[in-house]
Amino acid sequence: MAANDPMSAGPSTSPFFTDEELHAFGFTAVGTNVRVSRKSSLYGIGGTIGSHVRVDDFCILKGHIEIGSHVHICGYCSVSGVCGVVRLGDFSTLSNRVSIYTGSDDYRADALSSSTVPAGCLLTIKGDVILARAALIGAHSVILPGTVVGEAASIGALCLVHGAIPAGAIAVSQNIGLRFKGTRNIEKILRMADDVLRRDQNSASR
Repeated sequence: MAANDPMSAGPSTSPFFTDEELHAFGFTAVGTNVRVSRKSSLYGIGGTIGSHVRVDDFCILKGHIEIGSHVHICGYCSVSGVCGVVRLGDFSTLSNRVSIYTGSDDYRADALSSSTVPAGCLLTIKGDVILARAALIGAHSVILPGTVVGEAASIGALCLVHGAIPAGAIAVSQNIGLRFKGTRNIEKILRMADDVLRRDQNSASR
């Protein structure tokens, strides 16, 4: 289903999607006082939304997302449950421009990236992402696949988060800059790219 185009949608002057529209996008349950901005985009949705939920402008929601009650997703956030499930517990908050991924290319791998190439050329890391009750994620932070943020944990701005964050923890970015930890096989990667282009050309010439 296309973004912002649920099958049952009709003309509306409200800045928020109706419950009926959210069901049409794919949410199986929607609570009360749910305000999802019409300026957000929703793709391939599954999951649920609790009550008293706010999703601000220009957010992107994809895949299976389970949103609890009293959850706020601030503007420009990206939440992807395409390769797993994202669970946002009651009273959890995503500040502006937070990105949550249940799937990520392995940046160490001698492989291609991008969803536009054949699966055999990719190496994808997958895992559910869980934010427990009252977890807070700061602006511009990135949550990687397989992350569990404990109850009432607080992640500061500009953090890269992976693994288990203890309940009640306060975590901040170290701002250590770039560290080089090895090299990728350039020839192998570019050879794979050339192979994909050849397949494209062969398909186009048929």
